[in-house]
Formats: sequence, C-alpha cells, structure tokens
Amino acid sequence: MKLEDQVCSLELAKRLKELGVKQESLFYHLYGGICYRSECLPLAGIDWCSAFTVAELGEILPLNFTSIRKNANDENKIVWMSAGIENIITKMDTYSDKEADARAKMIIYLIENKLTEV
Repeated sequence: MKLEDQVCSLELAKRLKELGVKQESLFYHLYGGICYRSECLPLAGIDWCSAFTVAELGEILPLNFTSIRKNANDENKIVWMSAGIENIITKMDTYSDKEADARAKMIIYLIENKLTEV
C-alpha cells in the first residue's frame, strides 16, 4: 500500500492545521509530497502540515465514536458513523475512498460544529 493511501490528503491536512489541530505526526505534507518527520523538521520556514495516519487521527477523535464500515452502496467508499459526544447525541456520516480521509473529515466536522475541542 502506498504511503499516500495511509495518510489524510493535503487538502484535509491543511484544514486540520487551520482549525488548530496540533501538528505532531509521523509524516508531513511538504512541497506536494510526503516526508518522514526526521526529514522534514530541519527545514525551518517551509510551509508544511501534518499528514496524519489513520492511527493518529483515531487518537484525535473522541473516545465515544463508533464504527467504521464500507458503504453498502459503494464498497470503495468508507463511512464513519458517530455516536454520542458528552451528552450530545449526533449522527454524522463521512464518506471517502480512504479511511484516513473519512476520519479527518469527521474531526473537521466536530471542530467546526464545536462538538469537540482541539
């Protein structure tokens, strides 16, 4: 599996950064490519953002989130389904070709709707 398939897209990574998500990850988007942390950090002044892995995004999501599944109508699409968040019941599905992007979209939704803190 390609590295690009294991991390969130550049577009979603930029949005997470704009929303204040801490930029600590194993990989970073840099110059349109992805590099390993130790290769990127010495490059001060360069525009970069975290290329979060599925596992890293899982750590950012609130603990009371539930299932990930394949979309019944399109097996290539992944669906994240949310459950309750601190006494607030919400149901939101996000769709993507990659699990990392589905998770990133859910985090963006939660932050934008003030359902979780950064």
